Amino acid sequence: MAEPNTSRLTETLDLLTHPYRRYTLYCLTNESKVISVDSLATAVANWAEEQTRPGQNTDRNAVKTALYHTHLPKLADRGLVSFRSDTGTVELRDTDGIDQFLADTAPIDGYIQAAVGD
Repeated sequence: MAEPNTSRLTETLDLLTHPYRRYTLYCLTNESKVISVDSLATAVANWAEEQTRPGQNTDRNAVKTALYHTHLPKLADRGLVSFRSDTGTVELRDTDGIDQFLADTAPIDGYIQAAVGD
């Protein structure tokens, strides 16, 4: 019997390990298909502060920097979002089968759907 290829599952789980990436996907799938990086950084910082996540920097500028340089490029490389640094916007592309993971993790993360605007 051939071994199942679990590389796609491992890649997906690795992508969802960081709460900033999960929260970004929650926002984009539930609230707004396009959002500015500034609005997203504010929403993520507010959410992280409410969750009192130990070790998480909740300063909006630090969150924006982390999103801009680390988390959005990872999501974009996977094809989940389109990140346009020239316009400062993030757009949902395709959740490519991770919808169920997001539905399962949102309540655990304390995500509550709320309007996020520019």
